[in-house]
Amino acid sequence: MKAYCISHVKDVDGVGAAAIVKAAIGAEVHLSDYSLLMDDLDGVPADVREFVLCDLGGDNANVDAFVAKLERIASRAKVTYIDHHFMSAEGVKKLRAVGVNLVHNEGECSSMLAYLTFKESLPERSRLIGLMGAVTDYMDGSPEATRLMEQADRQFVLLESTILAYAIAKNGDQKGYTDFIVDELSKMKHPHEIDGVPEAAVAQLGEMVRLGEEVKKKGSKMRNLAYMVTDQHSTGNIAKLLIGAFEVPVGVAMKEQQRDWYEVSLRSTSECKVHLGKSIGKIAAELGGNGGGHAKAAGARIPKSKMDEMLKDLSNVL
Repeated sequence: MKAYCISHVKDVDGVGAAAIVKAAIGAEVHLSDYSLLMDDLDGVPADVREFVLCDLGGDNANVDAFVAKLERIASRAKVTYIDHHFMSAEGVKKLRAVGVNLVHNEGECSSMLAYLTFKESLPERSRLIGLMGAVTDYMDGSPEATRLMEQADRQFVLLESTILAYAIAKNGDQKGYTDFIVDELSKMKHPHEIDGVPEAAVAQLGEMVRLGEEVKKKGSKMRNLAYMVTDQHSTGNIAKLLIGAFEVPVGVAMKEQQRDWYEVSLRSTSECKVHLGKSIGKIAAELGGNGGGHAKAAGARIPKSKMDEMLKDLSNVL
């Protein structure tokens, strides 16, 4: 096998980064999530000559095990790691020491970093994929995204970004759906050109109105955060709706991933002065889970038995 890519399954940025890598080097793509990454790294095929990991922040609480897995892959293949989540200086040093080509910048989204990395092997239409990742990750004010947005029709980019994000939110839990999206984007199709995507996005509009009312009834408030258990694919959307419904700086959405675990998404407003990614990473590690992310958006995997403790710890930090 020539090339293989693992990227984040949950959002436009991860799916877009995977599509860019697939278009640029013909990589076979496997979409993963934070809780599955360590096992999925063991599944990288032995005959791969080039491996690209995108938009999946290495667990800072378990950095040595993460680096060791990438080192084993790097012993037989070229390894490029493209990411924009918080990474400790120690982690950066260790990754580069084992031969990983690290493309890391907290100021740009992963799909934009992937576009810049493989730009010479990509058609012009691929710029939209990078911009869609930036818009949906709230990073379209970054230096590169700003530069490219000034060369595009902004309303077109915003509409295409929202169409894709809402389609993934609607159908992302369907088996094979995000793989289908990666394939179509890698062919340089715009979201409105992909079969079924516009219809799914419109359906999700109605769902967002319903969810806006649901979070008011099912959500709870704890001092400066609001939280709720949900079954929605896009837990990030629920976290944002909680912020508005309860007028708090931080929203926390929890989804049962396995019988004993919750997948947790956190979002915050500019009123929050705490780095969510650093904070939840530390809290999760202390509770037997893992987590990380950006200043205003983060995720974690927490044992269900520790959820009350996690919420209290996070509230105290805030």
